[in-house]
Amino acid sequence: MKEETKQKITTVIKFLLIIIVLGVSILFLDKKILKDNVKDIDWIRKNVNIIKDNSLGKNIYRVKKDDNISIYNLKFQQVVDEKINTFIESMKDDYIVFYNPYGTNELSVNVYFKESESFNDLKYTVKSSNKNINDFSKTLVDKDDKSAYQLIGLSPEKQNKVSIDISTNDKNKSYSFNINLEKEKVLGEKKLKVENGESTEELSNGLFTMLGNDSDEKDYLALYDNDGILRSETPIIGYRAHRILFDDDKMYFSISQKKIAEINNLGRVTKIYRTGNYQLHHDYTFDKDGNILVLANNTKKETEEDCIIKIDRKTGKVTELVDFEDIFKSYVETCTLDTKSQRDEGEDGLDWLHLNSIEYVDGDVFLSSRETSSIIKVSNILENPKVEYILSNKEFWKDTEFADLVFNQVGDFKIHAGQHSVRYTKGEEDGEFYLTFFDNNYGVSNSQPKFDYKTIGIENNNPFKGDESYYYVYKVNENEKTFELVDSFPVEYSGIVSSVQTMSNNNIITDSGTQGIFAEYDKEHNLIRKYTAKMNKYMVYRVLKYDFNNFWFK
Repeated sequence: MKEETKQKITTVIKFLLIIIVLGVSILFLDKKILKDNVKDIDWIRKNVNIIKDNSLGKNIYRVKKDDNISIYNLKFQQVVDEKINTFIESMKDDYIVFYNPYGTNELSVNVYFKESESFNDLKYTVKSSNKNINDFSKTLVDKDDKSAYQLIGLSPEKQNKVSIDISTNDKNKSYSFNINLEKEKVLGEKKLKVENGESTEELSNGLFTMLGNDSDEKDYLALYDNDGILRSETPIIGYRAHRILFDDDKMYFSISQKKIAEINNLGRVTKIYRTGNYQLHHDYTFDKDGNILVLANNTKKETEEDCIIKIDRKTGKVTELVDFEDIFKSYVETCTLDTKSQRDEGEDGLDWLHLNSIEYVDGDVFLSSRETSSIIKVSNILENPKVEYILSNKEFWKDTEFADLVFNQVGDFKIHAGQHSVRYTKGEEDGEFYLTFFDNNYGVSNSQPKFDYKTIGIENNNPFKGDESYYYVYKVNENEKTFELVDSFPVEYSGIVSSVQTMSNNNIITDSGTQGIFAEYDKEHNLIRKYTAKMNKYMVYRVLKYDFNNFWFK
């Protein structure tokens, strides 16, 4: 090749390299500018507006924002509040309507009243243009500030008529408006497949809350009514919500592996709690002081799903309460790192314990460990945690220093395996109580591959295909150090995830996660109604039913 040609090629290559470097630099600079902008409240004020949207309906307002601004940006939430207040100050009509102003409830409107000091009861009804969808009617919660309410329950992608009836000391008032959601897209399934059972008992009051229909796209929290109609949807950053906690007029749920949101009854995000060097995993609850106890991974160590942290709700401070690797050190040394099976959420550490539920009771906690098929009681969790005892098959802990901690099984019944969603109910006598949970009936411990579950009567070893799972209730006697099965019935098989819940009327809610099936049974275990969801990937993580009384409703 001639020297002149080589020089030309070299010049072209240098030019291309300069273009690439400039392009990368500009892209990096753009990202840095954007990152700085979404933190700047003045920039947010310029890029968030409230507009009248005639496509929604007459005199319906909505918030328009730059797509790069997250709804979980607290400065965005503040700016929305400021702009709404400006509108309210100049409002001439009796009320003003904003569609989903804070971005946390795709099927809601916020209604602000000009005069409200004499309100007694405020009831509303949502009527869909689809005659196959029943009306959604609620009485709103009493609260000090009666000038503003969030009305949930709009029918997705349909014309909705909202009627409001207000009782006052002088006379009653009625208002109504139409809102068209045909152009508003939702992430969840609009109507689930519904099958009635043989029981004629009433379904419990509340909304089925789908806590994680795992998706490759956006994740969300979805609320369904007793007819299987989507009535509320909250987009989250990722991962999944695991349960909802309530305190006063706030609710709390996870929006990613690193964040828990506090949201008020108008839908405004008021706080974000971060987990620091930990990743939230599977469950959380309040302690006696209202702080949040979280099952977590310590991202700085090689084991996972084996820590409990506390988040102080006043300060946001994160404290590690217990690292079970320290307590079970001799057992952990016998465990094997699983490199073959599909791992959860991309994690790759030694998953030897896999905590999946936590229940706080008078300073102690009950924990469900999927990997060891054990229910573990830990006393004095806030100050000096100690493992008090284990409910498990004795064979699993045989030849370990923890064998003496396993309570005795009373009666001949199939032991639990891979269980989830352990919940506590007080018993009739001191030292006696009940634990209700979803027995997955799944016999696999990847960190103990030599343990054969078949020897203890567990045949299922596939998370998606098996004969059946169970609703289980154990009666635990701490005085006698025993546990016995006192109630159970079979449900659709789900080797992993899943949940159970006992309602105030003694109806039972079950979720067989890998089947995408949840159901409500009467107290005699007869099926009232079953719901089947189209799964985005491979599971509906957990379904719990909340009535949202004293939050949205009276």
